[in-house]
Amino acid sequence: MFAIFRLPIIYLYIRMRKHLLRTFLLFICIYLVIAGWVYFNQRSLLYFPDVDVKAPSEYGLLNMQDLTIKSLDGTNIQLWYQEPKDGMPVVLYLHGNSYNLGQRVHRFQELTDMGYGIIAPSYHGFGKSEGKPSRKAILSDARAAVKFLQDNGYSSEKSIVIGESLGSGVAVAIANEFQFAGVFLITPYTSIANRAQEIYWYLPVSILIKDNFISYDKIDKINAPLLIIHGTKDDIIPHSHSEELIDLANEPKKLIIYEGKGHSNFDNREIFKELTRYFIEDKESEPEKQQ
Repeated sequence: MFAIFRLPIIYLYIRMRKHLLRTFLLFICIYLVIAGWVYFNQRSLLYFPDVDVKAPSEYGLLNMQDLTIKSLDGTNIQLWYQEPKDGMPVVLYLHGNSYNLGQRVHRFQELTDMGYGIIAPSYHGFGKSEGKPSRKAILSDARAAVKFLQDNGYSSEKSIVIGESLGSGVAVAIANEFQFAGVFLITPYTSIANRAQEIYWYLPVSILIKDNFISYDKIDKINAPLLIIHGTKDDIIPHSHSEELIDLANEPKKLIIYEGKGHSNFDNREIFKELTRYFIEDKESEPEKQQ
């Protein structure tokens, strides 16, 4: 009699196991589809180039030259260049992951008004630059910009490199290869993988990622004054990334956290005045302090 009652229970148990197995397999399939989509489309999630860029003069940058140079991989890339005023350094400006150089004209205007020279490469696929962006291509572009700097009679040791957002990782990498007078990072990240993992917490980002710019294991090898700025309201890259980087960096270093600022709404005049104070004015006053 008990065996009769056990038959339906066993049947239900078998059906439940099959249902759970099908559900589990469906979940795995969906997960793999999502992971595969992210893997094959990750560069479109990381880079947002805009090819519609005007001549610098149309943005009001009358003395800025719009040039084409060869990246180290042979690709033609766009580069904006303006000479510095007497006694002022050149800034190597490495832009972020979106738009083109035209969207940085307000920053370039502030810098040139203060007397700085500008060398700003446009990464593969951005603006008038040929090719497609990748970590290898972007580092090739940055190295070509340093070569341009040197070929035009400037020394990296007397120049300042600025890395904005994505460009912060590029700046850290380049500052590991060349000596600069200063390194200025605007809204940096510890690594692309770390930030991506915070967003895609359900995916094995370290396995899937192709273009992982890593700053946390290189920033302590920079032998130049370091200035970092970030905003408390940055929802693209949390300011905790800057706090971690500054802890890892060598002296001299300075971190400024701007209350209420987001990823790109800084007062350009204020941040570049801070750049001047930190890299030029403080340096000029050092001998007086030592006397």
